[in-house]
Amino acid sequence: MLKLIRNKSLKNLNTFGVEAKAKNYYELNSDIDIFDFLSDMDSITKPVYFLGGGANTLFTTNYKGTVVKINMQGITLMSQDDDSYYVEVNAGVKWDDFISFCVENKYYGAENLVAIPGTVGAAPIQNIGAYGVEAKDIIYKVYYYEIDTFIFKQRDAKSCNFGYRNSIFKNELKDKVIITKVLFKLSKTPEFKLEYGRINEELQAKGIKEPSISNIAQTISEIRASKLPDVNEIGNAGSFFKNPIISNEKLNSLKKDFPNIVSYPISDNEVKLAAGWLIDNAGLKGYQIGGAAVHQNQALVLINKDNATGQEVLTLAEYIQKEIMQIYGVELFAEVVFV
Repeated sequence: MLKLIRNKSLKNLNTFGVEAKAKNYYELNSDIDIFDFLSDMDSITKPVYFLGGGANTLFTTNYKGTVVKINMQGITLMSQDDDSYYVEVNAGVKWDDFISFCVENKYYGAENLVAIPGTVGAAPIQNIGAYGVEAKDIIYKVYYYEIDTFIFKQRDAKSCNFGYRNSIFKNELKDKVIITKVLFKLSKTPEFKLEYGRINEELQAKGIKEPSISNIAQTISEIRASKLPDVNEIGNAGSFFKNPIISNEKLNSLKKDFPNIVSYPISDNEVKLAAGWLIDNAGLKGYQIGGAAVHQNQALVLINKDNATGQEVLTLAEYIQKEIMQIYGVELFAEVVFV
């Protein structure tokens, strides 16, 4: 039977560690819990916010509706063929626990996504990515319940409309489904991607000429730890802003004033700018509003430096967006969801 908790503190359920309370709160630990919850949907206080690991959520105030924590656990090898393993992971599993499972069992393809906070159920929504790999590269199917109909459905990766930090679950299906599990397709053969960032450089510094999956995962974890603050030590949500995509024409114009601007080609006509470079070059590292600040070592990360409120983090984010637009004529969009 579902347990309703009233005026639930959400401070320990979001990686920013900001204080906020939910008027009503439920945890869903099984498909039965989901069905019971959906069956009572008419009587549930609205609005409803579905929460995973809280790594991509900023509570800016107390939530006047119902917060629902997706907490189903379990990782299962469902099948395999000559080339691949098919691994089913429930939505409440911590993302990094899933990556550790892949590394330990030598299921290749996920290792570059190590040390990302959050849960598996949130990964397809955001199409999380790091070091040249995105969740879409290993997702085979996504399973979910339609909230209005109670119907259990599945969707293959192609029909999820994955894009850069985007998917059908952020658009057409936003607030209409509950993701319960994801089926991943992992390779039996290593095809390591080592060109992004400092991966190759760090492996060479360690004298590793033929890296293993565990070498790569460990090295990327160390690189991330050197750049990003540990959410267990200081509140943050990792990269706060998306890297903006602009035209080659716009890039050439920017290079006249900012010849060292960092960009990555993504098509014949467009490039992706490094949002962290834009913020750093604008002189905003360490900038603080109330208890919220831009991280001193990584400008793309906003931190809860001194018991910040969610509103202070939001105010800081909006200030950065305004400055970046004024300096570069480029719009920054947040990866983090404001609630």
